[in-house]
Amino acid sequence: MEKKWLVVLVILLLVGVALGYYYVSLGNKPGIRVLAAGSLAVPFKKLANEFEEKYGVNVYIETAGSIQTVKKVSELGIKADVVAVADYKAIVNYLMPKYTDWYAKFAENSLVIVYTNHSKYGSQINGSNWMDIMKKDVRIGFSSPNDDPCGYRAVMMFYLAELKYGNGIFESVVENNTAIEEKNGTIIVPPDSSLLNHTGRVFIKQKSVSLLADLETGNIDYAIEYRSVAKQHGLPFIELPDDINLSNSSFDSFYGNAVVKLADGTEINGSAINYGVTVPNNAPHPHEAYQFVKMLLGKEGKIILEDCGQIPITEYYGNVPPEVKE
Repeated sequence: MEKKWLVVLVILLLVGVALGYYYVSLGNKPGIRVLAAGSLAVPFKKLANEFEEKYGVNVYIETAGSIQTVKKVSELGIKADVVAVADYKAIVNYLMPKYTDWYAKFAENSLVIVYTNHSKYGSQINGSNWMDIMKKDVRIGFSSPNDDPCGYRAVMMFYLAELKYGNGIFESVVENNTAIEEKNGTIIVPPDSSLLNHTGRVFIKQKSVSLLADLETGNIDYAIEYRSVAKQHGLPFIELPDDINLSNSSFDSFYGNAVVKLADGTEINGSAINYGVTVPNNAPHPHEAYQFVKMLLGKEGKIILEDCGQIPITEYYGNVPPEVKE
């Protein structure tokens, strides 16, 4: 009889996980589930440690590309306590208004070109000749635009560079080496089946931080990453001008010239990099989730973000719970 009850319990647990119902715990302490962008892995681990020590609540962090992250909630039905993404537009486009009616911007970032001491032409590349190097026989990596904002931002960066300098860098790197193409002023991204299996001098992964292993092993020479990621992992990188690195909102009118249409039909206009966070309407532990977001937006979170190379900001949008703003 006891064996039958054990089997039933296991089945119920598996069904609960499949449907997104969960309870994270260690001992008798409660826990919250945080779905986050891959580029937040390092700062959120540090934040989670402080949160656990202060509140006695465990934090389970699951990272992925930001589009993958929000689709876990909107398409897979996963119940999360906190959702934090590298582009606030992922919340707007995929979670509002059905799954949440608010978000807060909490960090800025910029795109850089990351390399290693073993990268081809690594001893020669600099802020003036990087486009010439990108056109050479080098292997370049960026993440899938369908899964990760760093991916569609990388494509935007090359497109904006071509607009600014008129040197064909977008065609040379993106159009000639991937299935991504520009049509009538819109950058068309095909399904991942046409991107992730592509073999050539451009390598595409589902999330940008996955490219770091390829850099270290020499599978690629250069990767388009966030500045914070390069800093966190101690990798050399090339700074790009503000009018193409998507870091400065004063260039939003120029950034907006880059329009990307994802495989699911979502269109995204270029704009300055702003991270966003929210607590879904069906969060299993809203009180603890609000505490986590409040810490992220507060002094502790700002210090951690700065230490990890991200510029903290605090901007509220929508029906923000008072527990978050207090």
